[in-house]
Amino acid sequence: AVISTCNRFEIYFVTSDVHKGIREVTDFLSTQRDVPKKELRDSLFMLSDEEAVWHALRVSGGLDSLVIGEGQILSQMKRCYELSTGKGGAAGKVLNRMLNTAVSAGKRVRAETGIARGGVSISSAAVELVEKKCFDDLNLDMNQLDICILGAGKMARLLVQHLMPRNVKSITVVNRGQERIAELQEQFPDANIIPATLDEMLPMVGKSHVTFACTGAMEPILYKENLEGTMQRDAMLVDISVPRNIDDKGANQVEQVRAYNVDDLKAVVAANRSEEHTSELHHSQDLVCR
Repeated sequence: AVISTCNRFEIYFVTSDVHKGIREVTDFLSTQRDVPKKELRDSLFMLSDEEAVWHALRVSGGLDSLVIGEGQILSQMKRCYELSTGKGGAAGKVLNRMLNTAVSAGKRVRAETGIARGGVSISSAAVELVEKKCFDDLNLDMNQLDICILGAGKMARLLVQHLMPRNVKSITVVNRGQERIAELQEQFPDANIIPATLDEMLPMVGKSHVTFACTGAMEPILYKENLEGTMQRDAMLVDISVPRNIDDKGANQVEQVRAYNVDDLKAVVAANRSEEHTSELHHSQDLVCR
């Protein structure tokens, strides 16, 4: 069973020989993506038996997410379960039961605890990153920003949802098919979403203050070569896709560009956790004083 999100790629498998199984899976990944085994091993973590099961439960419950309690991982784990146990899937009885249990546990965590309070997600963290950085990077406030979103799926919907309270100046959505953009327009009539086709992507990116990338492309669609000569103003590029849509190393070599990826969101999330912890301490002290 395979689960792939914007912040993780995991393979769950059952084997009678742990060392042989790990070796075969590692060899497969190395061959499929033409990555040297040594380089690949440096980027892997491996869990077995009960540790692997507990990890799956933590993932489904939102405890292992970049943004603790984010809601998308449960639906992604459910999709992993459906694909691996459905027609053409490779899960047997053990994985079937484990993934089913993980999905059930994830539902209970959200129903019986307050972990999902606030509706946090990678998309909300990305919007918050822009809110924290836009004045330093662009010398502009959120209500002055022209926003461009590449893609019109669930991540894009969440971006629009979190951008609306910030009263950004405009939101342009670029997508191959226009039907999904129409759905977003219907869902968020007050957002004044501007539709754009894939052919218009570079001009839209060039004139936007901030571009969020969240498409299903399998390789970078924004990189140094197609950004040079395109940018009409200083801009922020924020990539929340897997595989990455933006070659941030090359993009950051373009004078007007500041490019960010999922790893950069960790600082925002860590700061939020610190603020929440401090707030809880102050509240606790206030209760003691009272």
